Amino acid sequence: MKTFTLPLLILIAGVSFTSCRKHTSSPDSTGDNRPTQGPYLYVGGGTIYAKAVYWKKSLSQPNTITLSDTLTDGRNITSIVTSGSDIYMSVFGTHGGYWKNNTLVTLPNCSSVSNITLSGTTVYAAGWDKSLNLVYWIGNTQYTLDNPYKLFPNMGFGSSGLTGIALSGPNVLVSGLLSVGNRPGPANIPDGDYGMVWANGNLSLLGNGGLPIVTYQTTVGIAVAGADIYVAGRFPDTTFVGGYWKNGVWNNINNGAFLPSSITTSGGDVYIAGATYTRNPGYSQQAAYWVNGNLIQLTGSVAIGIAVDGKDIYILGVDNNNNVVVWKNGNNVFTTLGSDVGPSCFAIGN
Repeated sequence: MKTFTLPLLILIAGVSFTSCRKHTSSPDSTGDNRPTQGPYLYVGGGTIYAKAVYWKKSLSQPNTITLSDTLTDGRNITSIVTSGSDIYMSVFGTHGGYWKNNTLVTLPNCSSVSNITLSGTTVYAAGWDKSLNLVYWIGNTQYTLDNPYKLFPNMGFGSSGLTGIALSGPNVLVSGLLSVGNRPGPANIPDGDYGMVWANGNLSLLGNGGLPIVTYQTTVGIAVAGADIYVAGRFPDTTFVGGYWKNGVWNNINNGAFLPSSITTSGGDVYIAGATYTRNPGYSQQAAYWVNGNLIQLTGSVAIGIAVDGKDIYILGVDNNNNVVVWKNGNNVFTTLGSDVGPSCFAIGN
């Protein structure tokens, strides 16, 4: 089994702030019919009817929100990145590529894309090819990720997924999660749950395995700050404590009582969104995010995504009334009522 080793890496400056049908400008609630102006907040997700949807809100004009029509293909938006006025989305259930603005961009030999990022105008996408191999694309060129199942020759069952993609100099980093169970055999053959990181297609495992096929996510995303690689998730053993790996070394958040959901970096700062929880008396949880060792609580049940734009910190989450919300520096700037839409990602664009 491979150990986690990565070369010294240098961060590429980001061009987007994270974590279709054509939008039309809509008047705000005061009846002002002027076209909306950016910057815009994009919140993506899926409905209980398995339809991908997203909201577009002007951050410069209060009360101006447009709910998109459902995408022509897809069940849930899994990632959004922006560059200028261009919006890129990966959509679960979309076959063959990703969305740029209102158009499906197909990739060669692509079955599905799970995560995307940008460097300049070049799109980096991670997903599955038509043979269901784990792969990534740089532009239209496909690269194969090491097959994790080859490390488990006695495997009886297994499942895997991708959770993020990040760039560091010429290096492409992809995070994922893995669960494997062995057939009856030698006791010393490892199996269980693992986090995964690929550097330019070369796989390293995170964790020592444990609790095969559980519902917790061992990783939720990957980000780079300077020469350091951060992967947020829950440690795959009997405790499943929450935190992050920094260059392969595990660190707890809130003594492990933390449910991470996403990670991002801005300059040398690292941000991880999620929720803290307590079990006694009874179970309860509260939205929170972690930045450089400091834990900040929010008024809500969970923080789903986090983005940084200059000095402003945006958090996508769910409030205590089960509304989808976005907090800007702790203040609510977006709310949508109802529980028929589940948010999964967001971004800020022009």
